[in-house]
Amino acid sequence: MRTEQELRDTIKRNPFAQSIGMELLDAGEDRARARIRLQPQLENIYGGVHGGCAFALADTIAGIAASMRGAYVTTLQASMNYMRPVIQTEYLYCEAVIQRSGGKISVVRTELTDDSGSLLIDGSFTYYHM
Repeated sequence: MRTEQELRDTIKRNPFAQSIGMELLDAGEDRARARIRLQPQLENIYGGVHGGCAFALADTIAGIAASMRGAYVTTLQASMNYMRPVIQTEYLYCEAVIQRSGGKISVVRTELTDDSGSLLIDGSFTYYHM
């Protein structure tokens, strides 16, 4: 099982995660939680966080959760439900929880919330263990 520090180092080595300010808050058995601070360069033309940025946060943190047992993973399939715009919040939070993990495949559910804990976006990710 990978340590929380190893997972933090994974985020620090990821240039894209660093460019959007991704911060791993905590990780434990079968779950991980992170956030990004809203910044003008992450906005879409309507003033909310760009959907691709939210997707990148969810995919990265779900992948961190899926890799907790030590295997490198790659995304096979992903689905996101953008229910509310990401506006009027300092941070966008993502919690990823493994729903099932087998020998070669993991399924992870994500929830993205604002500062007040309101659900804005949810997702489901399937990973292949390499």
